[in-house]
Amino acid sequence: MHNNLSIFRKWVPEKLIIPLLIITMIPYAMIIPFFNMNSTFTASFFDVDVDDLQFIFTLAYATIVCGLCVNERLFHFFNIRSYLLIMTIINIVVLLLLSVTSNKELVYILRAIQGTSGYLESCITVPLIMSRLNNPHSRLLGNSFLYCFIMTGATFATSIVKFAIENYNYNYMIYSVVFFHIIALSIYVFLFSHGRLYPKKPLYQLNLPGYILLMFSLISGAYVLIYGKRYYWFESPYIIAAFTGFCVFTGVFVLQQLTSKKPIFHFSILRSERVILGVLFFFVFYMFKSTMSNIYQVMNVVWKWHWEYVLDIQYYNCYGIIFGAFVSYVMIVKKLSYKTVFVLGFLCLSISMLWFSYLLVPDAKPAEVIPPLIVEGLGQGLLFSPLLQYMVGSVHANYSMNTMQAAVGARYWTSTIGFSLMQNMILYLTTKHQFYMTENLDRTKTYFQDQWDNIFQKHDSTHLYNESVDLTTRVLKANLFNQSLLISNMEIFRTLFVFGLLTVVFILIYYPIKRIFVKKKNVNF
Repeated sequence: MHNNLSIFRKWVPEKLIIPLLIITMIPYAMIIPFFNMNSTFTASFFDVDVDDLQFIFTLAYATIVCGLCVNERLFHFFNIRSYLLIMTIINIVVLLLLSVTSNKELVYILRAIQGTSGYLESCITVPLIMSRLNNPHSRLLGNSFLYCFIMTGATFATSIVKFAIENYNYNYMIYSVVFFHIIALSIYVFLFSHGRLYPKKPLYQLNLPGYILLMFSLISGAYVLIYGKRYYWFESPYIIAAFTGFCVFTGVFVLQQLTSKKPIFHFSILRSERVILGVLFFFVFYMFKSTMSNIYQVMNVVWKWHWEYVLDIQYYNCYGIIFGAFVSYVMIVKKLSYKTVFVLGFLCLSISMLWFSYLLVPDAKPAEVIPPLIVEGLGQGLLFSPLLQYMVGSVHANYSMNTMQAAVGARYWTSTIGFSLMQNMILYLTTKHQFYMTENLDRTKTYFQDQWDNIFQKHDSTHLYNESVDLTTRVLKANLFNQSLLISNMEIFRTLFVFGLLTVVFILIYYPIKRIFVKKKNVNF
């Protein structure tokens, strides 16, 4: 790597370099949370379809995964100043177009572009900052801070959206991001030199076909998972076409990578046990993480908490994440084993699931919900950065970027699968419980008659008879749905509690397979 000092003009003081780099990270810090917002909760106050919102988030995430595959080649071709200028200008143009269009298809395209350009704008700044930190654990420190921000940024982003909607409009928020992009652009123009991180290489080895194949594979697969429930899965030609496209694009991508002289993804990293385990742990991790949308749904639908209050409650989860990230950093610095960190993290997630299951009653209080929210956040903070470090540390430095791709790809698929699984499980379980509970809707039963009379009398004094009957029926149906929703979530959380305990037991008894074979060979000799 070339001298980092050559990236800045010679007259720029060394003490100002890190603050300047942090300033240039602000636009990215404002964009990235919008790729990770809770779609179930966000859709409730945006008044949009939750599937469409999740697909918009997933599009950006998919192109972030693809951006990981090409960023190193771009670093070799462009000098840092030109590279950052190009990406920042692209982001400004995309943001301005988003502010003037309401066409859903165009928004999809722009968000896909923004995913790659937003990632590429920042991925060079983070290593520059970490390289200047006089700390032997600067990489771990930088990752802990970055991923802690990613996990909590969605809540802050939702608060920003809320503030913009209440006081201005959505476009003012976009203009604010553009303003900070312009500040970053000025820093690149006036303070950066034409220095490089790597010797220049041509772009003919970029493997753009691999990038396109991967992008279509990710997007078509996500379409199946997100819209499958809406279109009744394979009864719809859209889902069949998307699934066929996923299979074709994935197969051609794998074949192309295995036969290419310059692949963008080296499948050889999958020979590492730690990479495979890391991917599996990320899957389990995101299964737990996806259940938070269920809790916020219960807060809104059953407990009737206002969405602004639900947003405030989410900050307790953020506090847990921040504290968990700090604890995990200290544990890794103190040379505690990854096994200890993982056991503690998954134990926190499992306990929070069991805790939530006992709070799923019609009249839960905020003071009862806050502690498990903090515990769940603690588990997230403990696991996220160490999982990544665990995977990256298992391969040669030349393949570290591919391991990052595997980790981000695992998070992409598990977050999408988690969303799909929770949506479909809630639909299936609530439908099942509503069907069984309709047996109680019998006028000959005393309990039902008492319920009917109490609700009917409240409406009878202010409405006509037929209107009172209709309103009473609606209230009973709503109560029936709320009860089935609580029971369904109780089953889901307790199942995840058992699943979490099994994960903890597996981590405790796990012993690397390679070491077992090595010991056997030593015995034979």
